[in-house]
Amino acid sequence: MKKILVTGGPVHAHLDAVKILTNRFKGGLMCELVRQLLGYDVEVVYLCAPKVGAQVPAPHERLTVLTHGGFDDYRRQVLALAPETDGVVLGAAVANLIPANPIVGKFPSHNYQPGDIIPINFKIAPRVIDEVKAAAPKTQLFGCKLLSDVSREELISAAYGVLLESRAMTVFANDAKDLQQKFAVTKERGVHPMNVEGQAAWIWRSLNDVYYSTVFVDGPASTDEAVDKLRATLARYADHFAANEAGLVFGTVAVRCGNGFVTTGRGKRELDSIVHVTHVDHEKKLVKVAGGVKASLNAPLLSQMFYNPAVDVVVHYHEQVPELTTYEYAPPGTVRDSRRLNGNSFNIREHGCILLFDQDGKHLWHREGRRL
Repeated sequence: MKKILVTGGPVHAHLDAVKILTNRFKGGLMCELVRQLLGYDVEVVYLCAPKVGAQVPAPHERLTVLTHGGFDDYRRQVLALAPETDGVVLGAAVANLIPANPIVGKFPSHNYQPGDIIPINFKIAPRVIDEVKAAAPKTQLFGCKLLSDVSREELISAAYGVLLESRAMTVFANDAKDLQQKFAVTKERGVHPMNVEGQAAWIWRSLNDVYYSTVFVDGPASTDEAVDKLRATLARYADHFAANEAGLVFGTVAVRCGNGFVTTGRGKRELDSIVHVTHVDHEKKLVKVAGGVKASLNAPLLSQMFYNPAVDVVVHYHEQVPELTTYEYAPPGTVRDSRRLNGNSFNIREHGCILLFDQDGKHLWHREGRRL
């Protein structure tokens, strides 16, 4: 059984011992998310502040409701609970403007007259989501980003920024104009529209994903011929490997060689290094690499493509190619993503394309002889 921490409702800041600063959100959608999650084999811990207007999910035998006393307590509890969970979903509406110097005790209003102006300095609160992975490196982190009356591109860009800074698995973005419509933003900057039911299913699938590990082994160097072909292919498709707004370059090329295949390395600029993958053990979920650089996260999927003896080169870039079969998204490097045995090229929804070529450079797909 998986254990998930979900936060919802307002997170207030203290102005003095009795006055708080909060927002109008009560956590209704997060309560609905909890209800949906409890339809799976999970135990949910829900953290909220009912004393300041938050809704609470309906009682359930696998649900524990905890309360916090404001921003500082919320932050402390999230970071303490996160290491004990498989997933953390931060959906609370945090008061990110907090007093720089909260008043000790109660504000002495008797010392002032009506109409007096009281200067109060505020600061931007620390972003709790940015601290979770340091406290709980192995937990799956899901964030939420809410804006109001903005363009879709501005909303997605803001959510993607949160994802990169926090190292979250997914950030769910939505606009206050339509709280039912959510967009799951991924590390590849994919944008997946969904409702709250789809959100719960997305989280459940992510929590159950199994990832491949890398093992560094001794092995013969890859052939110059394979490396030259890989570099030539990278040059041919260079226009498809442009950096995004965060300076990240996604995509890869793989070329069959006598002992496994060569492909690009892992990192913020995935095309900067070449790696020799000697073998992928799909039973033990291991990617065996000659040398000290990890291969692209796509290595398990790439290895499956080479089970087709006709495939000599695989090209992956983050665009959809018209007329190709499209499969559902799964995170790169997972078992779910690698299970796409296909003798032809295909797309992965909101991720990109996998193009297969034979030794003569012929594109392998359902239209004989078509080249890209």
